[in-house]
Amino acid sequence: MKFIDQVKNTMKAQKLVSPGDKIIVGVSGGPDSVALLYLLNTLRYDLGITLHVAHFNHKLRKSADRDQKFVIKLSRKLHVPITVSSAQQKFWKIKGSLEELARRYRFDFLIRTARKYKTSVIALGHTQDDLTETVLMRILRGTGMAGMRAILPKRVIQGVTFVRPLLNFSKKEILSFLKKETIPYRIDPSNRSQKFFRNKIRLQLLPLLERQYNKNIREVLTHLANTMAIDYDYIEKDGELIFGRLVQREHESLIKISLNKFAKLERSLQRILLRLAIEKLKGNLNRLTLVHMTEIEDLIQNRPRGAIVHLPDQIFVSKDENSLLILSKR
Repeated sequence: MKFIDQVKNTMKAQKLVSPGDKIIVGVSGGPDSVALLYLLNTLRYDLGITLHVAHFNHKLRKSADRDQKFVIKLSRKLHVPITVSSAQQKFWKIKGSLEELARRYRFDFLIRTARKYKTSVIALGHTQDDLTETVLMRILRGTGMAGMRAILPKRVIQGVTFVRPLLNFSKKEILSFLKKETIPYRIDPSNRSQKFFRNKIRLQLLPLLERQYNKNIREVLTHLANTMAIDYDYIEKDGELIFGRLVQREHESLIKISLNKFAKLERSLQRILLRLAIEKLKGNLNRLTLVHMTEIEDLIQNRPRGAIVHLPDQIFVSKDENSLLILSKR
């Protein structure tokens, strides 16, 4: 079966898009996103979709402007409209992980673009390799069932549906498709830099695990993520029902949970409820670890009123006499 037919069948089986959808396609210029754009553009009539390219220039390296020009030229060649934005240099002086800041700025840009063009679907070019790397990163940083799902093929965040049609396919398959179709793409030199945690996983740890422990480690991690996704989906649906009953959304940046009602829940549902609340304020659960969860639990059980737990991305958890307060200061 041709690669493009495999992608189409996967998209239909996972119900990633529907006829009439206008899809924002995040394109960096790298092989994965370029392959995604070509594949969606070829399938657009079969799937009944229209496309709009979104490119975010992080301005972190000299070749970034050349990447931008490449993506603009590619979009014009395929006759797909494009929106481009870039980060201001002053933003990179904010304290925090460079990887996380870059991800956040790109995410915010994609959400803005989707809302500007009144669409609710964003397609990203994450592959099976990204999935396995993310599972390992989460395990090493400390995570639970939710974190080990790693990357989902379809996920609603802030009212926008993010889809990843290439998540079942390896980087090797993507590169083979591009070579066969003689499709050019850009290479990000920072992907070889081992100062980034993800790159260390990709370039050092995964090859070591394959050589010395399990040559099928990528498949093993993929199966782990898929199993966790299925199990967690069931628990999360229960959590959503409870969330609607127990939680008060005071305004965009504040969520209140009744401590008395919270205490009556099973511990697993308590954690689900906390994750849902944090995700609704933060937009994701990136960098949220088991250490953070146990800190919140200690706050609830042992710490005085007014004590604060600091979470990633300026999320704070505190409590008053009757309620747990989850606050965003972004």
